[in-house]
Amino acid sequence: MAGSVSKAFKWSAVEQFGKQGLRFVLSIVLARLLSPSEYGLMGMLLVFLMIAQVFADSGLSAALVQRKEICQDDETSVFYLNVAAGLVFAGLLCAISPVVAAFYHQPLLRPMLCVCSIGVFVSSLSIVQGALLTRDVDFATLAKVSLLATIVSGVVGVAMAWKGFGVWSLVGQSIAQSVASVVLIWLLRPWRPRGRFSLARIRSMWHFSSRLLASGLLNTICESSYALVIGKLYRPADLGFYTRASNLAMLPATSVQSMTGRVMMPIFARMQDDKAQMKREMRRTLRTLLGVFFPAMAGMAAVARPFVVCLLTAKWLPCVPYLRILCFAGMLYPLHAMQLDVLTAQGRSDLFLRLEVVKKVLTVSLVAATFWLSVGALVGAVLANSVICLAINTYYTRKLISYTVKEQAGDLVPVVAASLGMASAVFIADILLRKLAPWPLLAAEVAAGSVLYAVIVARFRKSAFADLWRQTARMWQWLAAAAVMPGAYMAPSASNPIE
Repeated sequence: MAGSVSKAFKWSAVEQFGKQGLRFVLSIVLARLLSPSEYGLMGMLLVFLMIAQVFADSGLSAALVQRKEICQDDETSVFYLNVAAGLVFAGLLCAISPVVAAFYHQPLLRPMLCVCSIGVFVSSLSIVQGALLTRDVDFATLAKVSLLATIVSGVVGVAMAWKGFGVWSLVGQSIAQSVASVVLIWLLRPWRPRGRFSLARIRSMWHFSSRLLASGLLNTICESSYALVIGKLYRPADLGFYTRASNLAMLPATSVQSMTGRVMMPIFARMQDDKAQMKREMRRTLRTLLGVFFPAMAGMAAVARPFVVCLLTAKWLPCVPYLRILCFAGMLYPLHAMQLDVLTAQGRSDLFLRLEVVKKVLTVSLVAATFWLSVGALVGAVLANSVICLAINTYYTRKLISYTVKEQAGDLVPVVAASLGMASAVFIADILLRKLAPWPLLAAEVAAGSVLYAVIVARFRKSAFADLWRQTARMWQWLAAAAVMPGAYMAPSASNPIE
């Protein structure tokens, strides 16, 4: 099992970090070509597009992954329902576009939302194939689809921005991503709806998926409430700064969250009857994963100022304080995701929904308490919300798989302490060396932070960082073997230390 998890993580990492790496580079190019106000306009529409996408999926894709056994009628029924829902909600987006434009006092949003709604319908055509690939742990195919679609959409977006299309280049990029993904997944995944549509099959999954639908809807609305409030009460440029900071901070956070969720959900589902094994796998994965992710996020917070100036130019400097706060909020996202995957894998969508309701009430309360102060106060509420929600999730992880608070603290505190120590040293250096040019300063800070954290890991490799040290050593062995024999990864042997 450890070998299959490791291999799945590799391909999921190739997809997520490859895709997000490409998106990061493309977003840098677009940020240089577009203004904060244009990003703000697109940010105003995201909540409506995300809600429509949640309804189009309806939680049924997760039901296909979670079930121990499925048949062709299950797959076909979900496919046709997803497509019908995608068409209906794309139409609803067009219908409400005048209301959305009036709400924000931005007439341009009306045609933008109508065009963006096309992507909701198009994406619904590949939901089942994506679920089946995830169920089969076939992340190699998913990686190919994601990377190629990101390249295609990026070329479209940058070309339109270069030609002066302004905010429409972001719309074009979004539509191109959906279309390219559907075309590629239909070509690479030879699945077609060959069964019969059956309401009985939908009903058999609905008990599980309906709660995930409600949870996803609550999550989307509440997570988007920050952008909704900023777009309504502040300038489009303010929303642009918040959106850019959020995208930079959440890019690695959501990448790791998605990677762990897509890998661990089917793995945990196979272990749902063996809670002890699930706990061992969760602890091993967390210690390794967060040992890399925490210092990366803390480091990004420390180098935020030269990072933004170098990559986005000085016109984006107002987003630096937001970026620093959101990096610390994003640090906790993969931990949230894996804790919730435990609930989902055990079929506890009822508890999942109950937790989401409690946490979203908290989110709305924090927004209500801070929206009138400033954008900075709202961003601080994001961090507070993430910390409190972690405490709630931790309680139920302990209850379901006996992963106690003491054990979780023992696994996480050394990594958190090392990451914060490294970031503090880098931040002090940033203040002292501020007179340096941005590029040399950024390079020096990244190098110093990396070396300092590597020294900490090496010093404590036999205790707090044992899993990270072991996996890092194995990865270096794999890279060395791949350099000598490139095909080694594609055809691993029993003696391969990674497998």
